[in-house]
Amino acid sequence: MKRSLALGLCVSLLAMPVMATEKDTLKARQDRLSNELEESKKAQAETDAELEVTEAERDAVQTEIHVVDDRLNDLSEQIAIQQHEVDTAREELEATRQQLSVQEEYLESQKELLNERLRVLQVHEDTSYLQVIFESRSFGDFVTRVMTARTIAEQDRELIHNYMSEMERLESLESTQRTQLSFIKQKERELVITKQDLDRTAEKKRDLLVELNEQVEQLELEKMTRSEEQAVMAEQNRIISEQLEAIATAEREAAEAAERAKREAEARAAEERARAAEEQARAEAEKREAETEVTVPEVAPPPAQPAETPTNVSTSTGFVRPVSGYVSSPFGPRNNPLTGVPEIHKGIDLVNAQGTPIVASAPGVVIKAAPATGYGNVVFVSHVMNGEIWTTVYAHLNAITVGAGQQVAAGQTVGTLGNTGWSTGPHLHFELHRGKWAPGQPNAIDPAPYIGY
Repeated sequence: MKRSLALGLCVSLLAMPVMATEKDTLKARQDRLSNELEESKKAQAETDAELEVTEAERDAVQTEIHVVDDRLNDLSEQIAIQQHEVDTAREELEATRQQLSVQEEYLESQKELLNERLRVLQVHEDTSYLQVIFESRSFGDFVTRVMTARTIAEQDRELIHNYMSEMERLESLESTQRTQLSFIKQKERELVITKQDLDRTAEKKRDLLVELNEQVEQLELEKMTRSEEQAVMAEQNRIISEQLEAIATAEREAAEAAERAKREAEARAAEERARAAEEQARAEAEKREAETEVTVPEVAPPPAQPAETPTNVSTSTGFVRPVSGYVSSPFGPRNNPLTGVPEIHKGIDLVNAQGTPIVASAPGVVIKAAPATGYGNVVFVSHVMNGEIWTTVYAHLNAITVGAGQQVAAGQTVGTLGNTGWSTGPHLHFELHRGKWAPGQPNAIDPAPYIGY
């Protein structure tokens, strides 16, 4: 009895330093997690501010595009009007040219009449006058000579004068119309050039709008991802708080048990001393009767049998293989199968049939069990093993069978294999983190040696 009490007291006293060490580890872990959570919130605030600025810039560009489009519509209408005016001016110029052609034909007919009149004059007038008439160098010179001739009848001079006036009017009108047509065409060209410049401006604005829309989408995705990260870290923080509370309770209970064991040991020690004194007195009285003392050999307890180890648990690490299957993508560098961009694969991909059960790789507490960006349906589990924090991640699940805050045992089903999130086919994306899960997966390690691949 004395030996068992001492052993119990010793176990209680030994358990307290172990819990203290685990508590220190959890507190340090909690402090780091709180700092990282604050940093994530600050980063999210910066992302929110950048998103707000980018959205405002995008709205401004959209407004500018509307203004440019309205201006382009106005220019298109003005160009259409100018084109109509050009067509009208061309028609008027063509009409004037036709009138000039008619006048020229009329002149030819009048020329015959003048020739006839001149033949008459040749008979009645002297040779010197006729020589003046027929020595004209051109028709214009001829007309001038005829108009200055004293012998031309008044009606002939009036006829020629009217003709010349009409010709001058038509030629002036033609010149004016050519000038007007040139002006209208120049104005049309200027409008077309302006419209081309605005078209290029509008194209640049639309390209900028596409770029800003992509930036907004990226910032919204980053905002969503940070929200999910903060939810995971907050849940880990809550679980660590519960673990610290459980350790504190265990420490109190251990201290109380140790105190009770100490008091009981002291009481029993007093009883033993009293019994020993009584036995000694009785032994002296019976001294003559008992010549020898028989000692009963102490029987050693049977050796403890080792606990059974699950067949799918690595005896060196204590982690259960989450699902059977072949590795389609190991941990480390690779080209992203969706984008082709080089990256570091922070886990391993295990291929099996869709719907295959996925089990927890070690006992722990579920941190998150819900859809997440990229991961699809995902389960995060936090583990405390030998005073060290571990986190496992089970992604692209077809279905989730556990909930956040739930305690799970090694080998317990947490979901079924699927193809959700950023995935190219049914498989399990499995991650192992030495410590907490954090944005960017800085604590991720190759899980293959730990689960026997």
